[in-house]
Amino acid sequence: MDITSIIGEVEEALASHLDVAADDPAIDRAAGALVASLAPALRQAALRLAEEAAGEVDAQLPEYRVSVVLEDGEPSMLVRSTAEPVTVNTEDLEARLTVRLPTELKEALEGVAGELCDSVNTYIVKSLTTRATAATDRSSRSFQGTIRT
Repeated sequence: MDITSIIGEVEEALASHLDVAADDPAIDRAAGALVASLAPALRQAALRLAEEAAGEVDAQLPEYRVSVVLEDGEPSMLVRSTAEPVTVNTEDLEARLTVRLPTELKEALEGVAGELCDSVNTYIVKSLTTRATAATDRSSRSFQGTIRT
């Protein structure tokens, strides 16, 4: 996020509104001091807004953790998966399920499984396990409502 340019836009808008009294040097100096003194408060408000946005996104993505980090003084949202690597013992699989798929989807699954050095079966079982676990966890992390400060 580029909050520096956003703060600059707010400062410019405020300065242009205060230009109405530019004929009076005292008002012009006071307006300049006001704009300069608001910069830290605007930066703090922007950082709080980024943190609240990250909190809302985090609440809606149960399989991820969303946090705000500063990079060169600018906030960025960092998204990390919370899912632990899924391990599947393919020797203990007993249940069978026949699924009809479009040919394109079957080929896509084969391609992704091959890239991960998994069989198609193992890839599908891992994917379904991850989704089922996330769906179970979602109910405890879901957020609905408004955050007010």
